Amino acid sequence: MVPAMTPTHQAALTTARDSFAMFAEALEGLPDEALSWRPEAENTNSIAVLATHCVTATRFWLGLGAGQVGSIGEYRERFRAPSFEVSGAAAVELKAQFEAILTEITEVMGRGSEEHLTARIEWPEDPSMTPSGAEALFRAIGHLREHVGQAQLMRDLWLARG
Repeated sequence: MVPAMTPTHQAALTTARDSFAMFAEALEGLPDEALSWRPEAENTNSIAVLATHCVTATRFWLGLGAGQVGSIGEYRERFRAPSFEVSGAAAVELKAQFEAILTEITEVMGRGSEEHLTARIEWPEDPSMTPSGAEALFRAIGHLREHVGQAQLMRDLWLARG
């Protein structure tokens, strides 16, 4: 018998599902050109960059909260940095990435335990960070929601540009 998902892991999964649904809704009706567009302001990211970054970051941080510990350095170099180089994505591709990550994290969250939530995660390459599994889940969800809001704003800016 497979143990039930912890309430904390279930809450993180439910919020991630809701968040990716909100992100997908922000893509509705936009031409592909809008997904790579950025306003003329420093430190802005396109919707495509935000989407790709959300997928990679959510995978990493939710995985940590379920005992799937990976290297923070490898994540930063192999997944985080390249997500900021994305351009030319189509809405259908981004939505497929959302569906794929939701399938993946459903499995991962199902393996999470109370012990994973309280365990401290340590990385030799960045000793300044030692989150607990629960903190990793909260970080994942807070980060995801922040970027969903940014994507919604980017949509509004695209539509308002005249």
